Amino acid sequence: MIERIVLFGASGDLTSRLVMPAVAQLAEAELLPPQLTIVGSANTDWSTEQFREHIAEGLDAHSTAKPAAKDAVVRMLGYEPADVTRAEDVCRVLGDDGPDTLVYLALPPSLLRGVLTALAAAKLRRSDAVAVEKPFGTDLESARELNDLLRVQLPEPTIFRVDHFLSNELVRRILVLRFLNRVFEPTWNAVHVERVDISWLESLTLEGRAGYYDGAGAMKDMVQNHLMEVMALVLMEQPARIDPHSFRGVRVEALRAVATPSAETLCSDSVRARYTAGTIGTRQVPSYVDEPGVDPTRNTETYASLTLGVNNPRWAGVPFTLRSGKALAADTAEIAIHYRAMPKYLLDLWPGVEPNVLRLGLTEPYVRLSTNLNGPDDRAAHQELELMEPASGRTPYANLLLGMLHNNPTLFIRGDEAEEAWRIVDPVMKAWAADDVPMQEYAAGTEPPGPSARGGRPGDPRS
Repeated sequence: MIERIVLFGASGDLTSRLVMPAVAQLAEAELLPPQLTIVGSANTDWSTEQFREHIAEGLDAHSTAKPAAKDAVVRMLGYEPADVTRAEDVCRVLGDDGPDTLVYLALPPSLLRGVLTALAAAKLRRSDAVAVEKPFGTDLESARELNDLLRVQLPEPTIFRVDHFLSNELVRRILVLRFLNRVFEPTWNAVHVERVDISWLESLTLEGRAGYYDGAGAMKDMVQNHLMEVMALVLMEQPARIDPHSFRGVRVEALRAVATPSAETLCSDSVRARYTAGTIGTRQVPSYVDEPGVDPTRNTETYASLTLGVNNPRWAGVPFTLRSGKALAADTAEIAIHYRAMPKYLLDLWPGVEPNVLRLGLTEPYVRLSTNLNGPDDRAAHQELELMEPASGRTPYANLLLGMLHNNPTLFIRGDEAEEAWRIVDPVMKAWAADDVPMQEYAAGTEPPGPSARGGRPGDPRS
């Protein structure tokens, strides 16, 4: 088990807002290794005491752990100022013949090449591990280059590619619901399912994140990584064994079956748009291009929708639509499995019958199944069965850290998995950059163009 965590980029927002609160949650649950130490490192010229004060403030702001757990975490901390791209500094921080170590790279992508080269000089062992945050490249070519760099520079330690969506217990609920209930698995195919919609739609705007978001946009921020991984969980076959190799293998095979979007259909199968001035609730929202920190010349989208086909026997002919956007009328974060309509003769016998829809919340803990029951006047009554069952309460980052400490890569992205996601999205991004798919607009606080949160392909009258 890992006995030391070295956090490069320890002065950044990721460390104080997500990583250290996760450590505190595990400390409160008594799930940390008993001798664990945490060494923070950044180019900020802090002492250990100053670093402890900084983290204590972050825990007070972002952690729900009890004071005793927070204090215990602060006592674990040490600090070493360093330039993480200098081999001498990295070797000094890591030392020689230390305990089994998790090196957590809480760093911007621009530093990755330099820090990986510096880490190579530290000669990490097979019992060590390195955590790399998304994004894994900016396109397919850069993702391949990053994977090659990791293989060459760090051949020994375990590499954890972090996508926190996979460790979200509400996201993983789809697997248990499907594989442990006979009522769902036999209908989980193109014979019964008409389409699948995976949505992450927000009423929030930039909320001060223009520096990051304006360089990414909705497609790279959410669709290419998070929603692609959710789709893989819906698509995947049941693994032969419950082990990391099998589980990650079927996820990769699921993405390999997704057809590469063609230039001929991108205008009908993808939508890009950005919000103009409008009202969300009682709040007046300026146009995206007028938001502080936004460069209008970048032509960044705030809404992205992509409909994909799958080339395998289970899902052939079923469209999967992934959509994400900001400044919308309402928040919708869910997986929606839309079943096919009943045969016409039943629709004639029972007016009012509607197709079944299974919805799984990704931020709210609901499972909803729309059903048809008998109503008045020999008409069908559309009723919804709902289960509201909270998850255990562990944050996604706490689940991720627990996996890293136990050297369990189940909830992490494989290198070829990251490349498959980029293989799917690359043609879309190139077409958008060339303006082959026009930028559309929607007023803040309204529905986006094309497929709405209710599902349907662009141009489909059901949208």
